[in-house]
Amino acid sequence: MCLLTVGVFFATRKFAVMYKSPILNPTLITTIIIIMILVSLNIPYETYMVGGEWLHELLGPTVVSLAFPLYKYKKLLLKYLQPVLISIFLAITLNLITVYLILIFLGYNKEMIFTVLPKSITTAVAVQIAGQIGGIPSLTAVFVMLAGFTGAIIGPYLLKFFKFENTIACGMAFGNASHAIGTTKAFEYNLEIGSISSAGMILSAIFSSFLIPFLVWILF
Repeated sequence: MCLLTVGVFFATRKFAVMYKSPILNPTLITTIIIIMILVSLNIPYETYMVGGEWLHELLGPTVVSLAFPLYKYKKLLLKYLQPVLISIFLAITLNLITVYLILIFLGYNKEMIFTVLPKSITTAVAVQIAGQIGGIPSLTAVFVMLAGFTGAIIGPYLLKFFKFENTIACGMAFGNASHAIGTTKAFEYNLEIGSISSAGMILSAIFSSFLIPFLVWILF
C-alpha cells in the first residue's frame, strides 16, 4: 500500500505539472484515488496502514525539514519580523473568532467547536490541541485537510484576483491559512515564498498552541 500511494502521488503530480492547475492538487487527487481503491476493494483502513504507517511516520521529519529554507531566508524574515508577527496574530485571532461564531450560530455543541478550532494549523499540532481542549482529534485531522486543500486550490486564484505580488504577503497567506499543504503550493511559486509560508505555518502552530486553549478558557 505504501508503494501504491507513492506511485499514485507521483503520477498525479506529473499530471498536475503538465496542466498547471491549482485544482489538480496531487495530494487531494491521490487521497481521492486511494479512498476509491480502498472502498471498491473493501480494504479496511487498518490493513492500509500496515504499509501506510511508514508514510505517516515521515510527516514529522517532513515538517522539520522545512526549517532549512527557513534558515536560508532568516535575514528576510528578521527584516520583516514585526509585520509577520502582527499578521499571524491577527489571522489566528480572526480565524478562531469566525469559526466560533459560525458554529455557535449553527447550533453545534462544545465538542464540535473544540474539534474545528485548530483546523488552520499543521496536523501534528492540531490533533494534540484538539485532544487537550476536549475535541475529537481524528475528526480535527479531517478539518485540517479540508482547510489545507481549500487554501491550496482557491489561494492561487485569490492571490491573482487581488494582485498579491509581495513575497511576504503571498507566503503568509499560504502558511497561515492552509499550513503544510498550502506551503507545498507556495514552494511551487519559488523558494522564497515557500520559506515565508513555512515560517507562517510554524509560527501559527506556536501561537495557536497558546491562543486556542486561552480562548476556550475565556469562552467556556
